[in-house]
Amino acid sequence: MNTTPFYLKPAEVRHDPRLVWRYRWQSLLRNWAAVAIIGVLVLVVLLGFLFSLPNRPALHAGGWTWINIFFGVVWPVLVPMIIGNNLALARLKELSEAGTPLTEEMISSRPRRTLISPLDPLTTYNVCTETLSGLAVGMALGYGGPAVFRYSPFEGKILIGPRRPVWLTQCTEVLVAGEPGQPVEVRIRRRFGMDFFAVQRGGALQAVETVAAHLRAQFEQKDRALRAIRREEELERAALNAKLSALQAQVEPHFLFNTLANLKYLIRTDADMAQQMLDHLVGYLQNALPDMRSVSSTLERELALVRDYLSIMQIRMGQRLRFHIQADEVALAQPFPPAMLISLVENAVKHGLERASRAGEIVITAALHGDGLRVRVCDDGVGLTEQMGQGFGLSNIHERLQLLYGERASLSVAAGEHGGVVATLTIKEQG
Repeated sequence: MNTTPFYLKPAEVRHDPRLVWRYRWQSLLRNWAAVAIIGVLVLVVLLGFLFSLPNRPALHAGGWTWINIFFGVVWPVLVPMIIGNNLALARLKELSEAGTPLTEEMISSRPRRTLISPLDPLTTYNVCTETLSGLAVGMALGYGGPAVFRYSPFEGKILIGPRRPVWLTQCTEVLVAGEPGQPVEVRIRRRFGMDFFAVQRGGALQAVETVAAHLRAQFEQKDRALRAIRREEELERAALNAKLSALQAQVEPHFLFNTLANLKYLIRTDADMAQQMLDHLVGYLQNALPDMRSVSSTLERELALVRDYLSIMQIRMGQRLRFHIQADEVALAQPFPPAMLISLVENAVKHGLERASRAGEIVITAALHGDGLRVRVCDDGVGLTEQMGQGFGLSNIHERLQLLYGERASLSVAAGEHGGVVATLTIKEQG
């Protein structure tokens, strides 16, 4: 593109003599080939017509002879060749006056460009199809409307041209090629067409550069949009982790306050039991403190912490509390949110067994089902009450599940078949 201000005349350039010679000869040969093809076709049709007549004229000296036909073809061929040479000289003069040197690509009928896409192959191909089928590219190419469009998704190939059939006209091909682990390449080239037999005036190169410019702009725009989305997701993830940490920090003092209150009571009433409870509490804290700020734990670790907790509560409640834990081996290694199972068990003890006037049992089961992990906390206490579900523990669990898993996780609290409450926590596998 010429960037010289309009009030300054660009300095004329001298073209490479070898390129000039090639350009002129290519122009002559292209025009000669076009006229020769047309002449042969006309000759074949004419001869076919003559030989089809009932009284066809004899080919002798006084009528239609091969020599007359030959000289009748030579002259029409010479004129287009002269015209082609003049067009080539006129094009060279235009380039000289514009200050643009002649290049290899200007005289080529099949120039090409290669772009490196920052997107994945499928997104790159979709961007190419959306861009090349639009009005803007067709108008920029001088088609007066959207380009005639043909594509092959399985080959990653797109063809555009001014009219149908695409392969016969001034057709531009776009090929998306992406090898695993390698950058995605977009190869743009001019396909062979009828314009091959015309004097090359830089139209093929201009078409390829126009397509490349539009695709490059769309790649950059799409890449900026994707980067903005990724930054937004990172900010949302950071905010989510901060909120989860805040909720986790609320759970820890809630459990510790209740445990220390129980320990304080036992110190005054039963020193031996207090010592056992303190040992369990120390063991619990030794396991729990390293991961207290972690967003994820494992089911095996959470069950171990629950066992310490229930051992502490069993010391306090004596024969009124029994517990049983059963988990499949394959389920133990599954990821599980920290302190969530403790909250469910604590609710079962506080709202179920402590209010009952009889002995009770807590049964915890964990197993993998077809849709994911399912953990149940069952008690045979007083059953559902008005306070059930309104406390801090369950609301905290609901909020943490929503933040961590969205619709993939759920918590249901229902009455047991033989009394008590069944709390079921389900975490589905990510599909």
